[in-house]
Amino acid sequence: MVCAQLAYNAPMSKKLHPKPRRTVTWRVRVLMAEQEVRSVSELVRRLEQVGVSISIAQLGRLIDGKANYWNQEVIEGLMEVFDCELSDLFRSK
Repeated sequence: MVCAQLAYNAPMSKKLHPKPRRTVTWRVRVLMAEQEVRSVSELVRRLEQVGVSISIAQLGRLIDGKANYWNQEVIEGLMEVFDCELSDLFRSK
């Protein structure tokens, strides 16, 4: 009985610290530069060639990281346009 009380009343020696939150970096601007896509409107045209329709304004928000969600069709279109994998579009730190 005494052992149980000691274990129950023992102070916690370690504090729990939450892990730092991981951040995701959107790399479309980097891919655009690497493949010499000079503007968002040029990228919109290339996406249209692979069957993906998106406005210049919406794609601009997406590229600048201001979009609230990412459409799977657009992400797949970007992968096709840039001939890359999903891991090339995003980086996690």
